[in-house]
Amino acid sequence: MKKFETISQGLFDERSARAIAVTPLRKEVSLNEIQIIKDDMLQIGHLRVGMESAAFKGICKIVGLPAGFDKTFANTFGDKARQMLINKLKNAVQAKGTSTVSLVLSPESKKIVGVHKDPKELVSNKTFMETATRIIDKNGLEVNGFSIGNDGGVVINTASPKNIWDIPGMNNESFFGGITIANSPSKGLYVSPYLYRLVCANGMIGEAFQESMNLRAFSGYEMEKFWKNIEELAKRGFKPAKFEDQVRLAHNTKASLSEMEYFHNRLVSLSSADTKEVEAWIPLNSTKSRFHAAGIDTITLSAAQMKGAMTGTTVWDMINSVTSFASNDFGINISDYDRSKLQVDAARMLSKPMDMGNIIPSPFNPRYTEESKFGTKWENNLILS
Repeated sequence: MKKFETISQGLFDERSARAIAVTPLRKEVSLNEIQIIKDDMLQIGHLRVGMESAAFKGICKIVGLPAGFDKTFANTFGDKARQMLINKLKNAVQAKGTSTVSLVLSPESKKIVGVHKDPKELVSNKTFMETATRIIDKNGLEVNGFSIGNDGGVVINTASPKNIWDIPGMNNESFFGGITIANSPSKGLYVSPYLYRLVCANGMIGEAFQESMNLRAFSGYEMEKFWKNIEELAKRGFKPAKFEDQVRLAHNTKASLSEMEYFHNRLVSLSSADTKEVEAWIPLNSTKSRFHAAGIDTITLSAAQMKGAMTGTTVWDMINSVTSFASNDFGINISDYDRSKLQVDAARMLSKPMDMGNIIPSPFNPRYTEESKFGTKWENNLILS
């Protein structure tokens, strides 16, 4: 069992100062002043400024354009048509009363990293650090990780060795409970449960858990509610209410080919690892080979069919592979900030309805053998051992 590793006070102070220095800048502008050039380029008056994907999504949200529709529309009609559509929607929104938006600019990348309808959504990193330090000190937490993104976002992972708990009946499932405190140009200040699995020193950020909190205002009522929620979570050792049930379900549920492909692609896109290297954590290619050997061409499967294709890897094993990749140094280049994104992804997979979670045992399926307490066991030559 590995030891819970913490960062030094000196490193914490150093990164705190850097976080404050790279606080994103905010500027309110009239909708008349901005024009969409491309999904990564915004024109403000006569000036063209680069734009991150989160900022483009922010504009789409303000004008009422679903992200999925935008992608389909652009693929079908091209960037020029999309530019015209969004700008027309922008004019329609302006006619209804929305006259200004708040642009968030990264002082480091010189790009727009967020676009908000309400300027109050952005909390300065100075205010964030003061709040985070108070949470840490008040609850006796130790800092396990402190990362700063290119967009000025900050993620601090904390836990307490005093808050150790096991999942009854499961081996090697011991955790330190804690919280992740983060500040994002797109989401503001938020707090989520942080789970540290002792056996392999893996961290998971439970942003999708019901205990996650978003602080968008510092009024007396909002602050009182915020601190009360943290206090309630601390009383439970920072253990999410439904965590044990979800772990048991994930442990007894096979991952779908769609879920496996998602994580495989995330590891490749966020790190320097290629598809062959990622195979050691997410065996996508070998799994597809088993399907192909059985006469099933995975290339022709629809998105719905990918969700219905059972693999031989459990959701829990896949989640632990991702958190291991994100939490440990395997000589692969990946930023600390992107590691935190993978830790969030892993917890989101644990929290969402699992693709294979709704399979119903049927006497008409010859491969069905028995129903277990937490799921269904199957005999299937496509499942990896």
